[in-house]
Amino acid sequence: YFMFLEGPGIPWQGPSLSTLCFRIPVHTIFDSCPEGNGIRSIAITRDAKFLATISDAEIQKVCIWKWTLAVETPACTLDLPKDYGVQNYLTFNPANNKELVSNSMTLVVYYFWFEEKDILVHSAPVLTEKTFNKLVGKFSQSVFHLKLSQILSATKEGKMVVWDIHYPPSSSSTPAFPFIKPCKLVHLQKEGITVLTTVDSYIVTGDIKGSIKFYDHNLAIVNWYSNFKLGAIRTLSFSKTPASSPTEKSNLPTDCTLSGDLFVIRNFLIGTFDATVYHMTADGTTLEKLFVEPRDAIYAISCHPFQPLIAVGSVCGMIKVWNYEKKEYLFSRFFEKGLGVQSLAYNPEGALLGAGFTEGTVYILDAMSLANESPEPFRYSRTGISHVSFSHDSNYMATADVSFTVAVYMMVVKNGQRVWEYMARLRSHRNAIRSLLFGVHLDSNEPRLLSLGKDRFLIEYNLTKSYKDHLAVLDIHRTDQGSFPTCMIWYPPLTKELFLLICNSCYKVKLFNSNTKMC
Repeated sequence: YFMFLEGPGIPWQGPSLSTLCFRIPVHTIFDSCPEGNGIRSIAITRDAKFLATISDAEIQKVCIWKWTLAVETPACTLDLPKDYGVQNYLTFNPANNKELVSNSMTLVVYYFWFEEKDILVHSAPVLTEKTFNKLVGKFSQSVFHLKLSQILSATKEGKMVVWDIHYPPSSSSTPAFPFIKPCKLVHLQKEGITVLTTVDSYIVTGDIKGSIKFYDHNLAIVNWYSNFKLGAIRTLSFSKTPASSPTEKSNLPTDCTLSGDLFVIRNFLIGTFDATVYHMTADGTTLEKLFVEPRDAIYAISCHPFQPLIAVGSVCGMIKVWNYEKKEYLFSRFFEKGLGVQSLAYNPEGALLGAGFTEGTVYILDAMSLANESPEPFRYSRTGISHVSFSHDSNYMATADVSFTVAVYMMVVKNGQRVWEYMARLRSHRNAIRSLLFGVHLDSNEPRLLSLGKDRFLIEYNLTKSYKDHLAVLDIHRTDQGSFPTCMIWYPPLTKELFLLICNSCYKVKLFNSNTKMC
């Protein structure tokens, strides 16, 4: 499903951003894709009256929605043939709400919407190397020309395909529909073009080298930004506010035309493939980094025990901490290349953050600065750390890796200082470890450690009899027969006895006595 949002905000005008802007939903369309495949691409008209979507199904469906009427069904739909490829970009003609264009990597599709009949016709000519006797390349994005009845399609080879739109004469007696034909191929640059858009009188491109270039309607270069060392451009978004007229105080660059006029452009946002967002102030050519987000999948998340903080870890090696009540970003840390965050856990006091990485490294960090609490990280595993857990007194930390091994670290006093040391590790399971928990012995208040594996074994370790390079096992119990366990947590301490809740693959929840291990 998708939402329509409104609020007081418009694209960033000012120089800084410290909090996220949130909008209020005014209308939500549920079941826009009954097959459950989701939306691949979405576009909205300049006047915000109509919306178009392309589904993410094997047979993609193009829908146009009159969303202001609060209807739950599209005004018209069109199923695209499989051989059209995955259409992953869609946009309306800013000058005509009845025209749209989409493209896959190999095919450009032009659409014309007959609103009175609620039908959507399309034209999708196939390009080959013989069309222009040159290599065209894979398409990235397409837009409508600002002044001519044409469509422009950028490619990963740095080229631009120009399509002519042919409209049938109004006097034609037989039914005819608009269609497109390839007109010419323009080699704009060496670098692959990743973004194509238009603003005011310019055609704008972003490329894999991080350059942003502005062309006139004849595809002649007017100006470019290439000295900011940005990553590959993912998106460009220009301000709704038109650029102000130059004054004596303006600090605008000159364009690269023979006349050398001042280059006047709106402020704009830049999004890159490395998940960084920048704001460009045209007057003064000032670039400001607004924020950096994880560019890869999120594998780890942990809540602070008593403050409204949440730590998020990504495979790209980034840990980012947010205040989830204020929706405010606080601080972050990028780790060296090759270190992907796979697990996170705060200690009970909230002063430390344990982090396990995809290649087996374990860091103990200061929770408020993400600085190393130990001089060097622990590197006792060669595989990803799937679980991190602290004991109730924060004197022990345990980790589990994807090689079915449990490792224990402990706090010791050396030269009057408390430091973390590796104690022991044991390959205690024969299949993936599903949960790793510390508990408390009620009679002694000493910590206890348990692990649960997909091999159906619940194992408790004997920390008091463990020593350097020897992790002792207290007992082993089988939890299931045919099914396998998926998760384990402590049952709330509502009684004098302590219980464990274990879920399994057959959708059962079992309650175990934590001492006798009886179900």
